[in-house]
Amino acid sequence: MKSHHISDRIIYPYKGSLICSGIFSEVHLQLSSLSARVSDRRWQYTSARPGGSRGADLWVRRASREDPWTEPVNLGPTVNSPRQDARLCISADGLVILFDSQRTGGYGSADLYMVRRATLSDPWGEPVNLGPIINGSAFDECAYMSADGSTLFFDSARPGGHGGHDIWQVSVKPVVDFNGDDIVDSADIRIMVDHWGTDEPLCDIGPMPFGDGIVDIQDLIVLAEHLFEETTTVE
Repeated sequence: MKSHHISDRIIYPYKGSLICSGIFSEVHLQLSSLSARVSDRRWQYTSARPGGSRGADLWVRRASREDPWTEPVNLGPTVNSPRQDARLCISADGLVILFDSQRTGGYGSADLYMVRRATLSDPWGEPVNLGPIINGSAFDECAYMSADGSTLFFDSARPGGHGGHDIWQVSVKPVVDFNGDDIVDSADIRIMVDHWGTDEPLCDIGPMPFGDGIVDIQDLIVLAEHLFEETTTVE
């Protein structure tokens, strides 16, 4: 079985019954080890097995050095939709999942989404569409974040490529001009202070690339790196 090693995760292009059922369509497997807990391994994959929604769902199966593989766990109706949800990529700290979905409300036939949780023991939050700057009118899928969180890679059938589906990349930069006046200044600091200690997504910009679910010193550090910069508002 051929694999491709990226950062601290190993992606296996595998379909079969060793980890999955062998009966239903189960594809897009990703084996990950969370941070320093190398013995804590988990498979993330897409499956149409019973127990999920009416479409393909995102599932996870865990194992540790002490325990064998557990039964597959559906990520639940908060994350999964009645449409196809597939090709998830989990961050190294286990707190962010990127995936593509054909759910309603997107910009194309399939869009890229993000879902986050505060700690490994907390439930996953609501999926967030990555927006029209990244998602186009075509089929966008297979999101993968670089190890340093600065670049998002994905597959897209959008115009302007060299084939049916091409690999694209986009730089990930924090939105630090909170009030949209095209300059990062004391007004933006006041907005952050007003939301200090909350989970306000506007100000939760650190650590990069997705924040950590609370407005605190990590966000102020990111904001300070861009203080007095002029920005351009995207229409």
